[in-house]
Amino acid sequence: MKTTFKVLVLLIILLIVPNLFLNKSIDIERTVEIESPINMVFMKVANVSEWKNWQPFFLKELSTQFDTTESIYGTGANLEWNTEKNNSGVLKLNEVVLNKKIAFDLLYSGRLVNEVLGEFTFEQVNRKTRVTCNLNQKHPLLLRVFGFFAFKKIEQEFEIALQNLKRHVEESQNPFHILMYQKEAFSVYSKTLSCKTSTIGRNLERTYKELQKQMQEDGIAVFGKPICIYHAYSDTTVKIEAALPIHQITNPSKYTKTINSATVLKATYVGPYDKSQATYDALDEFATKNDLKIEDSHYQIFITDPGNVKDPSKWVTEIYYTIL
Repeated sequence: MKTTFKVLVLLIILLIVPNLFLNKSIDIERTVEIESPINMVFMKVANVSEWKNWQPFFLKELSTQFDTTESIYGTGANLEWNTEKNNSGVLKLNEVVLNKKIAFDLLYSGRLVNEVLGEFTFEQVNRKTRVTCNLNQKHPLLLRVFGFFAFKKIEQEFEIALQNLKRHVEESQNPFHILMYQKEAFSVYSKTLSCKTSTIGRNLERTYKELQKQMQEDGIAVFGKPICIYHAYSDTTVKIEAALPIHQITNPSKYTKTINSATVLKATYVGPYDKSQATYDALDEFATKNDLKIEDSHYQIFITDPGNVKDPSKWVTEIYYTIL
């Protein structure tokens, strides 16, 4: 009886005493630099379905079943998973600040439940994106030893994850350079018109000249590249708005307006204007893939002046979708 009691006391000591010397929480920070624009990196983390492409736990558990119970992008995005080994978990994004920060909650359920709070931060440094991941896990007193070893495994996974993320982003193809960011408000002289789709070019040229004449009369200079806003479009007719950017509105008139600051998708297209459909398809796919809702209207900015660059294959056009 005494021997049993001594063994029991010894076991209690072995289980409790080590916990007294371990911190009640563990904090880890890891950083990686990725040769890619900041938004391309950000979107691989802000979309929870993308984690399957770089998080090592998902890559090695080929039998994993996934379910997104809410949106897949942004604050509140949620991803649940289950494996044949009876391991499960939930990933939830608690805060998403475009191109700056993503805070998340990661719950692993198996032999031992582990909840990890984490945060990714993003910074553009010398044409590279610096990604920093901070992880934190708190442990009850009697589980600190078990939690410590479980967290060490999670830490190792995230070290590999950052390298996977780097490789995944740098190897990804993005021929239209699609980016999502916050575009500042800007002012324009503009005029709305309806015309046949086949006559867009002629009507835009005529309207831009009309706007330039009005701006000269008002003593206002053009402050950027020509813009075309598409309000409605079909195979036969369009409703468009020709616009020329200005520094600021000094004398409001029927020609002046301000385009409000908004989160936008921007794609860069190079080629003749009538061959740009693949760019629109890529923008639509990007919006759908990331669960983004977009306005019906969109606009183009003509970076290249066809009057100066005669070869249509070298014309550069930026296409913008506004995110709701």
